[in-house]
Amino acid sequence: MSSFFSVMALPMLACLLLVLILPSLGQHVLARGVIFVDLALAQIAALGQSVAFLMGAEPHDPSTYYWSIGFTLLGAALFSFLWDRGHSVLQEAFIGISFAFATATTLLMLSNSPHGAEHVQGTLSGEALGWVSWKDILIMAGFYAVIGAFLFWKHKTLLLCSSDPDGAQRQGLSLKTWDFLFYTAFGLVVTDAVRVAGVLAVFSFLIVPVVCASLLGRKHHRLYWAWGIGITVSVLGSVLSYSRDWPMGATIVCIFGLTVAVISSLVRMKNVD
Repeated sequence: MSSFFSVMALPMLACLLLVLILPSLGQHVLARGVIFVDLALAQIAALGQSVAFLMGAEPHDPSTYYWSIGFTLLGAALFSFLWDRGHSVLQEAFIGISFAFATATTLLMLSNSPHGAEHVQGTLSGEALGWVSWKDILIMAGFYAVIGAFLFWKHKTLLLCSSDPDGAQRQGLSLKTWDFLFYTAFGLVVTDAVRVAGVLAVFSFLIVPVVCASLLGRKHHRLYWAWGIGITVSVLGSVLSYSRDWPMGATIVCIFGLTVAVISSLVRMKNVD
């Protein structure tokens, strides 16, 4: 047991931080109906990492993070000001196009790089999650605390803009401005989270716990249920990753997928009865 905690304590702590911040953003993503915006922004952040990588930056070089932030802010501005929220189909199409463009551009940029394939695989699978350091934990904790404070103090305004944009406009709120603030906060968290956990794991932490809580019908305390589900999956993923020597990020993503399938099946069976 002591050997397990000596190896997995920091990765589990990183997962706990991701569980605390990402479902808080995920509930707004679901309310807005932009489920795949995380993948798009995460891939745009990864594109920024790839640009820094081609310019000779090392994986933990601060310039890599700065490039990612710059690309993410650009993506936040595009998502906030270039689409019409009244057309949900076009909105999802815009997200899909952004994701495809960022992915294809990353692949083209790294196609002739000696370590390009490893870099792409790392940004997707989150291999760095198993090697997180105390420095990473402290940066995540401080950064997420700032974003979490913003989400807490502006919760009612953000939720109104997410779930009832017409009502927000009637109250004199600027949807474009609040959309930009939300997507900026969202993008900054995603940029840091992708650096640690990879694109797929970040998407899973963001969406799956909230979806599972919604399937269980937990409307009033949905976020608390989402936190509980995320923590449970993280612990189970850590145990399996350690015992089976599996990549931690990919293991957690698979368990999240199975969790959705099991909960969905149980809810369906209950409704049939």
